[in-house]
Amino acid sequence: MRNLSHITFVIIAALVACSDKKSTNYFTGQISYVYSYTSDSLNTDSLSGIRPSRGVFRYDTCNYQSRFTGAGTFTYYYSGKLNKCLSASGPSKEFECEDYSKETDSVISVKDYPTDEKILGHPCRILELQKKSSWVKYYYATDLQIAPATYKNHKAYNWDVYGIKANGGLILKLEHRFNKFVMSGVADSLRILGGDFKALEINESLFSAICK
Repeated sequence: MRNLSHITFVIIAALVACSDKKSTNYFTGQISYVYSYTSDSLNTDSLSGIRPSRGVFRYDTCNYQSRFTGAGTFTYYYSGKLNKCLSASGPSKEFECEDYSKETDSVISVKDYPTDEKILGHPCRILELQKKSSWVKYYYATDLQIAPATYKNHKAYNWDVYGIKANGGLILKLEHRFNKFVMSGVADSLRILGGDFKALEINESLFSAICK
């Protein structure tokens, strides 16, 4: 009986974590970015040849999918229920599973402040994160929010810090400073889709099959 109660609790918790609160209309849909690179010490053409030139993110109220193209294609499928991510390169059906409950970097300081800039017609605020290994500036929408299930337990790459500090504001522009180069990105298209939109273009049963 105790085991049955525990299983029931886990199922209910998962459903609650990924449910869309009626009082909040979270962003469900797709956003596309174009990326560029600058550097004082590296050849920017070479950088552009080995780094992504475009990115497409898909969000629903529980999961997200990100696909980067340019120097190859890399796709990441995140489950908000499991806090796990499947990744694959190119057309490969060979997936790798990563636990996103583990920090991959640490945040040293956070700054959040207003800006008059609008991107694709949406008002923004700016969130700056000084990390141990890099610095990032996000311009996030104040009128479009991704669902908490897509970020609140997502400690990998400090996505939880961004989501909590920005209240899930959809990122419309970014500047990511690494040691030897800067990656800049800006949204060039955005589609808001219905509440039944599915972010993942794979069968979710793959998570239980691969993440063991």
